[in-house]
Amino acid sequence: MKVLFIYSPIQKLELGPQNILIKKGSHAPPLGLLYLGRILEDSGYDVKIIDLLCEDMPDEKLKQNLQSADVVGMTLYSGLSLKLTRELANKIKEIDPDMPIMVGGPHTCFRPEQALINHNAELCAVREAETTIVPIVEAIAGKRKYSTVPGIYYKEGDTIKHTKPAEQIKDLDSILFPARHLVEHYDYGYVSGIKYSTGKTTSIVSTRGCNHSCKFCGLHYVTPGYRRRSVENINQEIDEIIDQGYQTIQFADDNFLQIKKDAEKIMDHIIEKDAGIKIWVEQARVDSAERGLYTKMKKAGVDTIYFGIESGNQDILDYYNKRITIEQIEKAVKLSKEMGFIVTGSFIFGAPIETKEHLENTKKFAKKLHLDAAYFYPFNYRIGSPIWNDAVAKGLIDKEEFFLLPNPERGLGNFDEKWLVNYVDKAHKSFYFDPRFWVRQFFRAVTKNDWRILKQTFDIF
Repeated sequence: MKVLFIYSPIQKLELGPQNILIKKGSHAPPLGLLYLGRILEDSGYDVKIIDLLCEDMPDEKLKQNLQSADVVGMTLYSGLSLKLTRELANKIKEIDPDMPIMVGGPHTCFRPEQALINHNAELCAVREAETTIVPIVEAIAGKRKYSTVPGIYYKEGDTIKHTKPAEQIKDLDSILFPARHLVEHYDYGYVSGIKYSTGKTTSIVSTRGCNHSCKFCGLHYVTPGYRRRSVENINQEIDEIIDQGYQTIQFADDNFLQIKKDAEKIMDHIIEKDAGIKIWVEQARVDSAERGLYTKMKKAGVDTIYFGIESGNQDILDYYNKRITIEQIEKAVKLSKEMGFIVTGSFIFGAPIETKEHLENTKKFAKKLHLDAAYFYPFNYRIGSPIWNDAVAKGLIDKEEFFLLPNPERGLGNFDEKWLVNYVDKAHKSFYFDPRFWVRQFFRAVTKNDWRILKQTFDIF
């Protein structure tokens, strides 16, 4: 049996009303699908993955791929990308009405029945599928009953039925390493449309879930709890990645540096390998900043680090339950810059209790930090987050509204959507058009022969 996975997330992020677009490009491989691909291949199935961030898929090309497939799998994300995945599912059924479609991903955790219906799918898998993907494919092939597969929703005539939830995987070390060869023909490591990484690039995760509970985040609903792989298991995968010729590794955890002693051991292993690789820390908390750890990160080859800073106001950080301080933010950025890392920070404008003074403070704070890149986002009520849940409980939001920007007329914040989006646009321009930013980045480019940040800024603006 031949399984075709098609990865189709949203492809652009609109930063403001002036049509300033950031192309997401082929930043990182669809790691979740690579895990499933490895398990299916080891069970004797043929697997192909198409990443629509890396290639176009005109109708004729899609038709050719469907001719050599027995089932299509798709990953769904709540939000704007649902329009893309629905259109793709409709196109698949238009070309081949009998082609079975299975869907999974974060959105199915929130609205499994809706995901099943809207994507004309035969089966919807909820949460982790490593232990259920083989039974799922067997059921689609008619080798077993759907009712025997845990963690799924499926159609039976005009009725939608579901089975008992699948057990969460407790031992992450038991999961086979991702089948990276399935996307070897693609080039990853792009940021805003330009190649940021060195050479062949892939990603890795050492954890699942997060042991923090920020009010704006819905991760806990998708991935309850917090689980870690053993350092030994992670290092084995790093060895495999290096042996396969990868030159840049992205740690894509929600919080890779949380357990500092484990992060140090991983850095020690990479230093001992002396393979000359580059490392990206995709998401980090500022309370991870310790000189000993960061010194090892530099020696191991850490090239970039991304902090979720969110605000320049302590009361807003406290409201979000970030459990960090302004002083910790400043320390982390300063230490990272001292190590020579490219430092990016993200910020959120428009929390329900924020005032214009709060927004101005955050905008000024972002510039004061001397970041190499900054991303500003309008606050949104994200499905599954504590703030979203609270608004639903108060009757301010309908449970079918997955993402909603502030709206004072509905009692959702102090700024209307149009004003806030315009403010975000102005904040980006204020940050990137600051002459001091250009002086710093030109100096970095000349002294380090690293022109990536300047090129990215030119491409965006």
